[in-house]
Amino acid sequence: MEVPLTATVLVLTLWLITLPNSSCSARRVVPDDFDLFDYGAVHHNTQTNDEGFSQEAFPEGWETESTKRDSFNRVNAQTEEYDPQAFLEAWEAKTNTFNVVDYGAVGNGQVDDTKAFLKAWGAMCASSTQGTLTLLVPKGKRFLLNAVAFEGPCRASKVNFQIQGSIVAPNNIGSWTNKEMWIHFSNVQGLSVNGGGRIDGNGAVWWKACGSKSCQRPTALHFNECHGFQLSRLAIFNSPKNHISICSCNDSRVFGLLIWAPKDSPNTDGIDISRSTRVAIQSSHIATGDDCIAINSGSSYIKIRDIKCGPGHGISIGSLGQHGEYSQVEEVQVSNCSFKGTTNGVRIKTWEGGLGYARKITFEGITFEDTRNPIIIDQHYFDNPNSAMDISKSVQVSDVTYRNINGTCTDEKAITLACAGGGCTNIVIDNVSIKSDLPNKRSYAYCDNAHGTSSFSLPSVPCLSH
Repeated sequence: MEVPLTATVLVLTLWLITLPNSSCSARRVVPDDFDLFDYGAVHHNTQTNDEGFSQEAFPEGWETESTKRDSFNRVNAQTEEYDPQAFLEAWEAKTNTFNVVDYGAVGNGQVDDTKAFLKAWGAMCASSTQGTLTLLVPKGKRFLLNAVAFEGPCRASKVNFQIQGSIVAPNNIGSWTNKEMWIHFSNVQGLSVNGGGRIDGNGAVWWKACGSKSCQRPTALHFNECHGFQLSRLAIFNSPKNHISICSCNDSRVFGLLIWAPKDSPNTDGIDISRSTRVAIQSSHIATGDDCIAINSGSSYIKIRDIKCGPGHGISIGSLGQHGEYSQVEEVQVSNCSFKGTTNGVRIKTWEGGLGYARKITFEGITFEDTRNPIIIDQHYFDNPNSAMDISKSVQVSDVTYRNINGTCTDEKAITLACAGGGCTNIVIDNVSIKSDLPNKRSYAYCDNAHGTSSFSLPSVPCLSH
């Protein structure tokens, strides 16, 4: 009996629909919140792929003959047998990827590849190809970049800047074309920057030239008005100044980073946030010569968790109110973070004579090890002690909670609440235990003009009600 043609078509259609989708759950290895990501596994001697696995775990030749695929993802290509769906996915990936090498990048660490990167970016940004577009910085190469700006808007709704290899800055200060920013992303929506590679800012030449003087130096990675961007799975080293600046970016996420600079490198903040809202930073290790993370004016709804900080100056709100400016920070949560060998732990710092507020801030689940100033509010922050300041004005600090915190400090003073004339209000200290590392010394708390409550605190905080 002959089978009608329409029935045959129907059966084939149903078979194609039920084929497993290799791009969905079968390849999903990391949950949305990345709670299980081991950020300590990323280090400068091991490159990782875009899913965060060490390449050492999958050495060359690990695949067998039965699983090898050709350039179009066909299994056992010599028989010309292939999965049609896999073929289409591989073809789409090829047409959506813009490899910087195809646009003239050399990748030997000596030839300036800036123009090639801009050509690749321009082609990708202008492309009308559907789906996520990827600019690929391939592994196994070292690309020298001068100051460069990757600007949007792009036609695609999602753009992936995938760094699998290394990007290195010039080691000659005189060759820099922009001494404010090195790699700058501006007005790019749906941006992801990832790939398991490394970015080296060659900061030593700048630190040596500037010494203790204040001189203009570039930020390594700068994001401006890139709403919804995601930065993940990269190692960023030796920025001349702060490593990452997030400015005027909302609904953004940063995770899985290793940020490193020597502990004596000047002003090398890990991550600076300003004029941004709904920013999440998590599961990263930051070791620098300044703040691991600094939250500046205009920032709100900031969540920071699972951060290893040290060495460095801790996680700071501010400084705020410099030169009498009006500053505002609110709704900040810092949780499950550890500090080792840092100058400060969790800090709020405001300039005398400033205006505005810092409020609704929570530090919870914090661990200190050999930290000089574990908990500190400093409303007398200034560079020149001889400057004439109107101390009757101050940034208002309120609704600050310290909960479930423990560890050790290198000095006797574990808690400092040095508030300005107007005072800090609704300061809550709950279940805090910080002991001194000094032999036979007990830790103590210093407080001035602070108001609130304290319970189960070691040391006790005399200016707060118990």
